[in-house]
Amino acid sequence: MSCERNSEEKLELTDSARGKDVPSDPIRDNYAGRLLKNFLLAMNSVGDDAQEIYKETLEELKKYAEDILVEIARAEGATEQSDYPFRWALVHTASELRHPVALGFLRSLVLSPIPPEKSKDPHSFSTVAEETILRTTAVEGVEYLSEMGIEEAKKTLFEFLQLPSISIRRASIQAILATVHDDSKLKEMKSLNPREQQFLLSIKRVDVKDVPQIKEPQKDLKEEARDAIKKEPPKIRERESKTPPKTYRRNPE
Repeated sequence: MSCERNSEEKLELTDSARGKDVPSDPIRDNYAGRLLKNFLLAMNSVGDDAQEIYKETLEELKKYAEDILVEIARAEGATEQSDYPFRWALVHTASELRHPVALGFLRSLVLSPIPPEKSKDPHSFSTVAEETILRTTAVEGVEYLSEMGIEEAKKTLFEFLQLPSISIRRASIQAILATVHDDSKLKEMKSLNPREQQFLLSIKRVDVKDVPQIKEPQKDLKEEARDAIKKEPPKIRERESKTPPKTYRRNPE
C-alpha cells in the first residue's frame, strides 16, 4: 500500500546527506509526513490510553511503510545533527515498522562513521555516546528483520561486526545469537570478533524482572546527582499541535 505522491518525491534510503540549511520542520506536510508526525506525538503521549494510541498509530504507519521510510530518511538527513532526541525517534520509528524496506536506512546509519567528539565535557554529555545510541537502536531494528527470516538482514548483522565500536559489535553479537541458528555462522561470528573481546560472546540477555533491584538506589549518590535525577528527561519536539494525537485517515480521493 502506498500514499499518493509524485515520482520526484522518492528518495534513496541510503542517502544520509545533511545540508547546511536545516528547515524548522524537516518532515514534509504530505500524507506520509502527517502520519509520521502523528506517530511521534503518540510516542510522547501520556494517560490511560497512551499505549492504545501508540499501537493504533503504529498500525496505521505500517500500512504505508515504504512512504514512511522515505520521509524518515529525508527528515533524518535534514535534521540538525545535535538534535539527538528527534533523530533517535526517527530511527526507533524505522525499527518499529518491522518492514524489509527499513533495512537500507538502518544499515546505512550503522555503517556511517561516528563523528568525532564535539562535547567539551564528554563525561557529562558525549556526542559520541549519543551517536552510538542511534546506531545500536538501528541494530535492534535489523535484528527484528533478521528474526523475521530476512537473509539480507542476517548478513548485515555480520557486516556490523567489522566496525570499530565495541557497543555496536556487542549489540550485533546479541542480535546474531538471538536470530541466527546456524552453527557455521556462529563460528564465523566468533572468528570475526577480536581475541581480547571474546567476552562479548558470553554476555547474556536477561529480563529486567530477573535482575536484583537495589532498594534505595539514590542513597549513596551525591546531592547534585540526586538533583539531576529530579529533572525531567528531554522530550521530542512537538512541531505542530499540542493536542493529543489521533490517527489520520487517508482522503477518499
